[in-house]
Amino acid sequence: MLDVPLEEVNALTKLFPDGVLDKEGKPKKLGVSLEEYYQAEPRLRELIETDQHIKEIWRFAQQLEGIKRNAGTHAAGVVISNEPLWHKTPLYRPSGTNDVVTQYDGHFLEDVDLIKFDFLGLQTLTVIDNALKLIAKRTKEKIDLDSMPMDDPKVFEMICTGKTLGIFQIESKGLQDLSRSLKPSCFEDLIAMIALYRPGPMESGMLDDFVERKHGRQQTTYMFPALEPILSATYGVIVYQEQVMQIVQTIGGFSLGKADLVRRAMGKKNRAEMDKAKSEFSAGAKANGYDQYKALELFDLIEKFAGYGFNKSHSAAYAMLTYQTAYLKFYYAAEFMSAMLTFDARRIDKVAQYINESRRMGIEILPPHINLSQVDFEPIDDGGKRQIVFGLSAIKDAGAVALEQIIKARDNAGGKFATLNDFISNIEAQKVNKKVIEALIKAGALDKFGYTRKMLLGSIELIVSAAQDASNIRKESKGGLFESDAEEMAGGVQLKLHDTGSEEFDQKELLGFEKDFLGLYVSGHPLEKYRQQLSAFEYTLTTDLDGEEFNEPQAVLIGKIDSYEEKLSKKGNMYANITLLDLGGSREFTVFSRMYDKLKKLDYTNSLVALKVNIERDGVVEGRINTQVIDVNLIDSERPQKNGATSIKPAAKSAKPAPVTPITLSLAMQQQAHDTEILDKLYTIITTHPGKQPVMIRLCYSEQKVVLHTQMFASISLRAEAERCGVQVI
Repeated sequence: MLDVPLEEVNALTKLFPDGVLDKEGKPKKLGVSLEEYYQAEPRLRELIETDQHIKEIWRFAQQLEGIKRNAGTHAAGVVISNEPLWHKTPLYRPSGTNDVVTQYDGHFLEDVDLIKFDFLGLQTLTVIDNALKLIAKRTKEKIDLDSMPMDDPKVFEMICTGKTLGIFQIESKGLQDLSRSLKPSCFEDLIAMIALYRPGPMESGMLDDFVERKHGRQQTTYMFPALEPILSATYGVIVYQEQVMQIVQTIGGFSLGKADLVRRAMGKKNRAEMDKAKSEFSAGAKANGYDQYKALELFDLIEKFAGYGFNKSHSAAYAMLTYQTAYLKFYYAAEFMSAMLTFDARRIDKVAQYINESRRMGIEILPPHINLSQVDFEPIDDGGKRQIVFGLSAIKDAGAVALEQIIKARDNAGGKFATLNDFISNIEAQKVNKKVIEALIKAGALDKFGYTRKMLLGSIELIVSAAQDASNIRKESKGGLFESDAEEMAGGVQLKLHDTGSEEFDQKELLGFEKDFLGLYVSGHPLEKYRQQLSAFEYTLTTDLDGEEFNEPQAVLIGKIDSYEEKLSKKGNMYANITLLDLGGSREFTVFSRMYDKLKKLDYTNSLVALKVNIERDGVVEGRINTQVIDVNLIDSERPQKNGATSIKPAAKSAKPAPVTPITLSLAMQQQAHDTEILDKLYTIITTHPGKQPVMIRLCYSEQKVVLHTQMFASISLRAEAERCGVQVI
């Protein structure tokens, strides 16, 4: 609107100080006003006073500060009335919906004698239900969640590692970090953890106090001995609204109803009601034999923390689901991760996360299989190996009706299709049409029949025609003399494929099919052939950018441009949204102005691309940093480039790149079956920690040592997991 360049606005916001202090001298992380920033930073004041453009921006910002941007609808709030709602509140219908919504917010509804109920529908309940069904199907075991032990040390040990992906409420990076620092050891800790991980308690220092007191690094004290039974579970920190009510009851002699009114007054910051309650609390404390002045001090403390107090019953209900999902993940990992994969099957980023997490836990992920796959992801048994097979529903273009018919036909065929002919003889061609069969072929679901995908796709018309013939025989025989022989006659339909021998699509095309029809790579990676070339460079993986150990201001990323889309900004400038695919994963970047012009001139189709990016940590959402592309170049060892020769330096300054230090994994061998299990685990650990360092394995037998030079590459981040399995990392 003001046509001020983004660079000038960035220069302004970068002057906002991190160290704005509150009245108690503690740094404020949230809720800092523009005026507080202005007073705290002299350079900011100078820029505003000397630059008219910036001064105008600041003036507008002050006028807009605190104004509600838009009307929102409560996610689960339902208002109940004993008469038509319009008698008590104005109503409106949000655009694009049929919902009827009150124009008063939750606070004002009570003033007009209405009551709001929150009815929460949690997706996690569906995941738990599906996991329990999978457990019962595979093991015949019925898990009673209501009677499970709530103090299982192994479950809490897993939570303390921070490996909480998929666990309700604590799977975000911030809560993974809190799990590691707090190390919850009982159910009460989980309740408090969920209640405290909110802006208010975090900003006030309540969360830090709780962690420090739990581990004995800060002394836990009580103003009156009578407070210990109330606050001992939270190490003397007032965390819950229920604790506020108990305190004013115990010390001030309030009734339960009066205590609830105090809680509500504090929550709404009703000054008049709070002053009245404070006076009554002081008098009641004196009457109960407590020091009146210490009681007033206690009330001030209650008042401070009550604004952040959380409803314990709400937090406890959430903590129950946290524990239940953690329990299922630890003891029934394959079933739980199958349920998670099924629930988020259409969110490819989530599927990729859960697949990596499953592999980290030693669970093998199998691609779709016409005889093993159900509609959804499911665990299968194979000689004791933990495996999850892709659900057929994960295949693009394979609709629900077609998949249900395939499962039904497979059941009719005795539980599996013995041959391709068996498959086409049992399916209904009207439902399992050409589009579905092609998707099954490209996703690899028909590989079991022993034909190459190239042969199957080259014979697609023959396959569809034969399936149609078999369907017609069954249909025409229905109700006739030969109805009992219809299945046998349909099975007699002969299918002869176009013979292409053993010729198959190249690996790139096969992986492309997987990406197109499953949304991600399952059996391999398109950059595998570049791994040796990449080992000569110092660079960062896209998956490392958001890691807790990465704190660099800049990073160099190397990979292939997987997608490219040009856009036009509101100011008429062209820019591009690209996805960079590397050995760790993929990430989207926006390329502006000069770098956009440079990228357009590069022929990156068959080349690796190096991006140099600035790292911006302000305004980080869910632990994901912001990036700005400041340089882009090609890396191509096959042919010289006229435009944009790479400026990314190899790891070594000499003519030959210095060898990358290998990771050596040393383990003692006992020449027993246990050795195979350890090697299987080791393979899983290596493949779930992709990196640039070659892996060597040293097998130490009683009389000799054998060193294996593998073709695998990994990151040193595998150290902790390897050492937990008894493997020495050198």
